[in-house]
Amino acid sequence: MTYFLGKDVDLYWTTEASGLSISGTMDTTVGDSLSGAAGMTSASTGLLVLERDDGIHTSTKLTDVTGIDFTPGATNEDISYMGQNTNLSAQIKHEFSLSVTKKKNDTIWDQLFNGRGRDGCYSISGSTVVADATGSAYTYKVHDGLTTSRMQNFGYRLYLVLKDGSEVFVIRNCCMTGHTVTLNADGTQEETAEFYSYVKPLIVSGSTDTVNAVTTMADI
Repeated sequence: MTYFLGKDVDLYWTTEASGLSISGTMDTTVGDSLSGAAGMTSASTGLLVLERDDGIHTSTKLTDVTGIDFTPGATNEDISYMGQNTNLSAQIKHEFSLSVTKKKNDTIWDQLFNGRGRDGCYSISGSTVVADATGSAYTYKVHDGLTTSRMQNFGYRLYLVLKDGSEVFVIRNCCMTGHTVTLNADGTQEETAEFYSYVKPLIVSGSTDTVNAVTTMADI
């Protein structure tokens, strides 16, 4: 487990899909309070989470972050063999969790956690398709949690940037698994969102284009 204070690192986040953002506008076709938005830029309004192509940018930065708990780990399975006294402990997959606490200055995490936005948005035609301004190149939707997660554009991407800019941890294909709000006598104070990922993070030197590289199926 590694704990960072908000003053020591910068945290950015985007969707995992290239060309797809999440909008707070209701999708009337399925009755969701959220919708996917294709071909939008950081200058567009009404967006909750911007697309992966925006990467590390002032518009994708999470502000007023007070603490970040990053925990890498692994899921192991114990296997017993008949006639053997010692079990085999085999690693099944990597797991990474990120708990982010910040001052509550908006309702974005509330909307995502309560409005079926925990797993991001996706295009059924793959993450390498580039959408035009009208979105006609995409068939896309907000992930409903009922579709397989074995896809390149599933979830969110979080960028953990050390303040000196020497290293960037890119946690890919994250999903929101928890959201809590801290209350006191005077009202709402802080909120915490918990993210998890089973994809090995990227560790790069500096804010280069590498941080926006698509996740390969081999990584998943």
